[in-house]
Amino acid sequence: MSSKWFDKRLFDIEKLTITLLTPIPLDITAGLVLEDSFLKIQKEDPKLIKVKVGLGGETLLNENLNNVHSAELHYLPSATAVSELDLLKKAGTRFGILFQNNSSPRYKGMASDCRISEKPPLNVGVKGFGTSVWKILMADYIEIYLGSI
Repeated sequence: MSSKWFDKRLFDIEKLTITLLTPIPLDITAGLVLEDSFLKIQKEDPKLIKVKVGLGGETLLNENLNNVHSAELHYLPSATAVSELDLLKKAGTRFGILFQNNSSPRYKGMASDCRISEKPPLNVGVKGFGTSVWKILMADYIEIYLGSI
């Protein structure tokens, strides 16, 4: 006998999506390494973020400094997202990102001012290319847990 209550509290990887919002919406969920932790979102210390100073000594103030987070995404080397993230890093393009989980726990997180802060090193060994770990700095990240399904 299947219990709907029990089914609602299981994590389902097929209901997790990671979407780049700009320059065009693109699902980058495919290719995540599923053997271990593949996504990590953590708050960054605002003091570690560089402040822009103008020619006249003026400084750029950002009211979102308390919302600075970073995301680490672990990809297989052949994932299509790797080439997209590499292009964003090389171009220096700012982009938006959306994390959404429609299984348990229901979660949404979004940032509109993101950049690739660290491009992963190239690791090649006996088994081929290693996992790519991409670090994304999200300057205005907001998140919400949507409760039970």
